[in-house]
Amino acid sequence: MKKVISIIAVFMAIIMCFPFTVNADDQTEWQDTNITDEEFYALEHSDGECGPVYERASGLIMGKSLSIAKSGTTLYIKGYTEGIPSVVKAGFTEITIQRRTSAGNSWSNYKTYTSLYADDNFYSLAKSITVSTGYQYRVTGTHYAKKSLLSTQKISNSTGYLTF
Repeated sequence: MKKVISIIAVFMAIIMCFPFTVNADDQTEWQDTNITDEEFYALEHSDGECGPVYERASGLIMGKSLSIAKSGTTLYIKGYTEGIPSVVKAGFTEITIQRRTSAGNSWSNYKTYTSLYADDNFYSLAKSITVSTGYQYRVTGTHYAKKSLLSTQKISNSTGYLTF
């Protein structure tokens, strides 16, 4: 028994020698939100390309939107992808929250969420996440619509940034 306790003590001592950091931001995940459009647009916000889509190659996406807003340290993300009536799956292939310091030149990916779809021709996104202050945040995304295995369309979109 003493030998087992000694081995455990040595093992724990070795583990304690390796530094590690737990960042509260890394533990924060986004959540569904029920903020209304009126409440959302009353906040400081930034929109990406919104509205009807004209003259696109496959013509499966009729409308799209991607926007962010802030309240305190909460970043709200709203968007939608609307396909033509024959579309069987619509949404986003990915949504990426990016951030940079106010003095920074380049964006780094903060959180990425993938495969946000509905088995329908319309998908609506309304999420929120608590973020750290001292950064500028923006959101990029790829709208997606699928009519059949060989008939899909993707359109990239990006919001402006908000400073927290």
